[in-house]
Amino acid sequence: MDKVKVLLVLLAISLGGNVFLILASSESPVSGAVTQPLLYAYHQAFPPLENTTAEFPVSENMTSGENITASDIGEFTPGKGFSGNDTLLLRELLLQMEEEGTLDEFLITTLMSEEEGNIRMDVESMDTKPEPTPDPDAWKEYSSSRWRFSIPYPPSWEVKEGGTSSNPAVTFTAPPDTKCSAVTTECYQYVASLAISIDQKPETIELEEYFNKKVAKLQQDLAITATSKSAPTIISGNKAYWIEYYTRDSRGNPSKRYMQYFTILDKKVYVLTYSGPYSTAENVYSIHKPDVQKMINAFEVEREYKVV
Repeated sequence: MDKVKVLLVLLAISLGGNVFLILASSESPVSGAVTQPLLYAYHQAFPPLENTTAEFPVSENMTSGENITASDIGEFTPGKGFSGNDTLLLRELLLQMEEEGTLDEFLITTLMSEEEGNIRMDVESMDTKPEPTPDPDAWKEYSSSRWRFSIPYPPSWEVKEGGTSSNPAVTFTAPPDTKCSAVTTECYQYVASLAISIDQKPETIELEEYFNKKVAKLQQDLAITATSKSAPTIISGNKAYWIEYYTRDSRGNPSKRYMQYFTILDKKVYVLTYSGPYSTAENVYSIHKPDVQKMINAFEVEREYKVV
């Protein structure tokens, strides 16, 4: 009996120490389920010698003062712990093992580790929150430390940097739209892209003058047909101009569409050029234009500040 009592005390102290350090000041739902068995284990370790039961509530359905009988004893299963009416009747279990000659140090260690593991798993399961699932449609962020700007872009777009060249510094390409002709049996890829270029040594740092010179050169070199030309707008918190136009092929047919934005920041001209095949509203240029507008609106340049 002395050996059983010593083992009971060691087991109760081990379990109680681990659990109460975590749950003593908490109102966790687990604490009620853990506290009752621990207290009962303690009373079972030192019961009145003439009694085989103890007055101890085992569940909410039992009131204080009711006796626990043998019918309330739960069974211990490795990997699952004790089952029954929320009661760890350690004394009865260990006494039975003592009588059968199966009580040894290895088994005591196993019982302690099983119960501690179950309690720890219960506590951790309450505190653990499921990690959010990444959104595959969430936009990504491109940031250039060399050219000091950032811009968001759709996750399906391809990014190609210009290396040491600032013309362009980076190009974002939309997924191609593939179509095959039923007449010629040839297949084509229609591709739209947004390129960001930086003119580091512009002829002028007056935005309106720079913009008008660029438009005049486009009309001279490409015979462009402008579809719209803006009043001032804003890019990266700074005044900007934009133009949308299309070019023609050698036979005079519409060939390619463009939308360009111009702004001057820290004596550098930032040119954002969206281009794609000339098309109706069903084709790649028009389909991706709303996303490109969102990219341009969110374009940010890291400003340079000089100490004065």
